[in-house]
Amino acid sequence: MLKKLWPASGKYRLLLIGAVVLVVATAAGIVFGGRDKLPSLRAMGIGEPVRQLASVVEGAAWQAGRRDDEGFALVADNARYSLRLESKTSQLVVVDKAGGYKWRSNPSPEQLAQEKVKGALLENLQSPFVAEIVAAGQTRRTMLSTLTKGVTIDYTPIGGEGVQATYTFEKERMSFVVQFTLTEHGLEAAVPSDGIKESGDYGLYSLQLLPYFGAVPTGEEEEGYLFVPDGPGGLIYYDRARPSVASGYEFPIYGDDPAHLDYSESRTVRREQIAYPLYGLKRGEHAFAAIVKEGAYTAKIKGATPSNSTRYHSVGVSFSYREEYGRKVSGITKETVKSVRKERTVDDLRVEYRLLSGEEADYVGMAHAYRDYLEGSGQLGERLPATGHVPLMLSLVGGGNKPQFGTSGFETATTFKQAEEIVEGLREAGIGSMNVIYRGWQNSGHTYTDERFPIVSALGGDKGAQRFVSRMHELGIKVLFDDYLAWKEEAYSSFYKKTDGIRGIDSTVLSGRGDGFIVNPVKAVRQQKRVVDALKEIGVDGIHYVDGPGSLSFSDYRANAPLTRGDTVHYYLALLDYVREQLGAAGVNRGEQYALKHADYIEELPHSSSSDFLIDETVPVYPIAVHGSVLYSAAAGNLRDVYEDEMLKAIEYGAVPAFTLTYAESRVLKGTDYQNLYSTQYEIWKDRVAEDYKNFDRLAGVLHRRIADHQKIADGVYATVYEDGTRVTVDYRTKQFSVEGGRRE
Repeated sequence: MLKKLWPASGKYRLLLIGAVVLVVATAAGIVFGGRDKLPSLRAMGIGEPVRQLASVVEGAAWQAGRRDDEGFALVADNARYSLRLESKTSQLVVVDKAGGYKWRSNPSPEQLAQEKVKGALLENLQSPFVAEIVAAGQTRRTMLSTLTKGVTIDYTPIGGEGVQATYTFEKERMSFVVQFTLTEHGLEAAVPSDGIKESGDYGLYSLQLLPYFGAVPTGEEEEGYLFVPDGPGGLIYYDRARPSVASGYEFPIYGDDPAHLDYSESRTVRREQIAYPLYGLKRGEHAFAAIVKEGAYTAKIKGATPSNSTRYHSVGVSFSYREEYGRKVSGITKETVKSVRKERTVDDLRVEYRLLSGEEADYVGMAHAYRDYLEGSGQLGERLPATGHVPLMLSLVGGGNKPQFGTSGFETATTFKQAEEIVEGLREAGIGSMNVIYRGWQNSGHTYTDERFPIVSALGGDKGAQRFVSRMHELGIKVLFDDYLAWKEEAYSSFYKKTDGIRGIDSTVLSGRGDGFIVNPVKAVRQQKRVVDALKEIGVDGIHYVDGPGSLSFSDYRANAPLTRGDTVHYYLALLDYVREQLGAAGVNRGEQYALKHADYIEELPHSSSSDFLIDETVPVYPIAVHGSVLYSAAAGNLRDVYEDEMLKAIEYGAVPAFTLTYAESRVLKGTDYQNLYSTQYEIWKDRVAEDYKNFDRLAGVLHRRIADHQKIADGVYATVYEDGTRVTVDYRTKQFSVEGGRRE
């Protein structure tokens, strides 16, 4: 049959072959990326992430010198500290020379003598790490420590600054390296990825590094607490009774990786996602601030209080090398079997312990130590300039699409002309400075979209936007447009879930509710060049990203181009830098640590607690660390749950005022993506905005200054002290605050 259909002529045969090749090539282009006509990363000056891994130290074995009564020998020494090691278990002691205080990696022999736990739990208390391993094809984990039978430990000096320990487990045919070094601030512990060797059936699942450093046993509590990065900061006091349901604090830095989650399962528990990799411990006149410098994207902060398995208050970090997940057994059912990812995460791990004493031995000192680290490592931007007025961050919502009589239509809440009226009205009411974020302008009328242009005609279109921006510039006001980068709804997106969505750990496309998905970050960033170019034509001063940069990081397990969370952050930060270069400014939500230097404004910097059973008090450690280097707000004034208390909290934490308004009544947004904005009408809020602004403007003189201290004066009364001596006291009992002292430049 084929011969009958095939032309006899060689000429026609060649023509037909050419046509077939063209059709196949065209079809292949459509299926395998022909839609990908996005700008290149090179056109944006963005390169691929470069991974630099630490080296394993080579050299002669470390020779222990004179040992003390407990068997510790000197490893390293500097002007402030000395580091000592017990070679049988690798336990460490860091001695503070100023007063002779000893920081121990593990409980002392006297404390261990009182222990009732046995077996592996007792061994873990004596080890500077607790490792979990898993056999190939299994999910059951086994713990390893320096007391595991058959372990051998080899030590190599690190240039007089510390020692490298190589732990070899012969039975498991596995080894890894931990490097302990003394610094001018205290101690640093690191696990180089190149030092991990897995030659048998076992793989490294997780590693807790120095889990009992400085641990405080029950019954011997000194005054103090554990510090965990819950919201702006959380304290867990030693002297509080705990409910039996309080099982401990264990949460991932920067939240769960979405690629590891099953969004088909309902999730009712909401909590504050960890925004910065810091934890600490205070005991009497001494404290430490521990900073996770490398490996944070796969790490969890773990805080523990006395329980059946331990009688210690302790806080540490656990690094994940592999993840357990539900592997689907077929494409027909939702049935899954538990599996562990075969590949190991290739990342170095590094934690720095900054040791504090005296007046610095509290959560404020931890915040200062963290700020010093951020500044020293170039992760904070330039100091803000002095200003005569605090800027109001004014969000104006244009509108959104909603169902109408069997179809859908755009519901207008604030046209560009009306936005101009709002701004001028607020100026007349006494608002001395403001920046505008214009929302709900995208053509599709939805939030999680990339169908943006032309700007909705009902709002005034591109020309109306241009006139509005021009008028704002005449008034000295910057205008940012909001945008959504990560999550998309396939119904109104040019991206396709199947080809452009990230893949979860089980290699299937990650799906949210409905047809929602997270778009591959490389493609999302590339598309932004078109957005930036279009907004540049209008004259917009920047883009505020509601999701993605600063608030969301994730892996992509696609086989041909996998990405780690760190890779995603690399592309997101490169985008923020590109936006600032092309337009002038970039804003983000939450402002997780990696974005601090790359953003000009952070909306809703973490300012509230997750209300865990373990958290006894919420403190502003993150605001203390970043104040004076970036503008940030708390919740929008008209969207607060408890109006006066949340206003006082924003003032206590050094935030700038923020409001989200519309010209029309809020009810017009019902049924749109903005229906959660329940009270926004400008005419209703105008006077309250002006009143609120006057309160915040009293802090204009310290907007660019560091926070020097924070104190609890009494129940419900707190004071924030700035470096120039300005003291801001808030009283939640009387709903008032005062500003005293300081100086204006």
